[in-house]
Amino acid sequence: MTSMPRDSKTNTSKIAQPQKRGGSSSLRLRNLKYYTSQSLKSMWRNKFMSLTSMLTVAACMVMVIASFAATSNMSLFLSHLENTVGIVVHIDDELGESQRVLLGQQLAAADNVANITLFTPDENLDIMAEMWGDVHGVFRMAVEDERNPLSYTYLLQLDNVRMKQETINTISAFFGVDYIDHSMEVADTLVLANNFIAILGIVIIGVLAILSVAIITNTIKLTVNSRRNEIIIMKYVGATDWFVRWPFVIEGVLIGVFGSLLPLGIIWFFYDGLIENVLQSTLFQALLNDFPVRASGEIFPIAAPFILIFGMVIGTLGSITSMRRHLDV
Repeated sequence: MTSMPRDSKTNTSKIAQPQKRGGSSSLRLRNLKYYTSQSLKSMWRNKFMSLTSMLTVAACMVMVIASFAATSNMSLFLSHLENTVGIVVHIDDELGESQRVLLGQQLAAADNVANITLFTPDENLDIMAEMWGDVHGVFRMAVEDERNPLSYTYLLQLDNVRMKQETINTISAFFGVDYIDHSMEVADTLVLANNFIAILGIVIIGVLAILSVAIITNTIKLTVNSRRNEIIIMKYVGATDWFVRWPFVIEGVLIGVFGSLLPLGIIWFFYDGLIENVLQSTLFQALLNDFPVRASGEIFPIAAPFILIFGMVIGTLGSITSMRRHLDV
């Protein structure tokens, strides 16, 4: 019997061992079609898990969009307050005209004061009559031939309603200031609500993002297991690690993008109608009948790129997390 050459066994051993290539294969255009087709086939084979992953990403994106819209509208309302809810400074009755002018200059120069307006006692009386619905002029007749008990006031509009208390502390020390009227509770409540919505949105988004990554990871795991023999053959014939990995990366990205596009398109389409219905509701008009809101054209052109990128990041993280342990074949 003819014996096998000594180096034949060695050569067979070399062929039998898969080539471990750690180098990164670039995402070339000629390979992109193959990668994408493999990703779509894989998503179709595991359509239930892929759909579950997309819906989880979609739920996460709904919270992202809702949080962004709520925070944006709350910030707009705070800006609205800065122009409508100011500080009313009542002037000491003993001040002369020159001292009132000097006080006005000090108030205008104070930090966080955007604009000031002087109201005379007669103007304040007219404002009070209008607020109380005094169409018959009872207030005016009550002070006729008598000294108007109301004082001169300055209405201060602020640059930043969040710094309202600091502004009050500053101007209360000015000479000639009798007392100050302000609606601190409204401003504090809205600032607190704005911060709460932002923090709650971040927490919920974080939890859903982690859940999305976990579900996408399981989806990729199923794909890897179903193609395990194919992957082994590809690596035997010299495919690089990244040539094997790219279809799974693209699959995760597609899951993230599709899961982001669904809620983004639906909410964008229905946002203006939903806001209009809310504004016209009896409860809303009774509480905040002049609440300013942002239209969809102000929110979604800014939010859409972020939503899509965030979805891609979630999908990519799910793929990479899965491949670290399950592509070592």
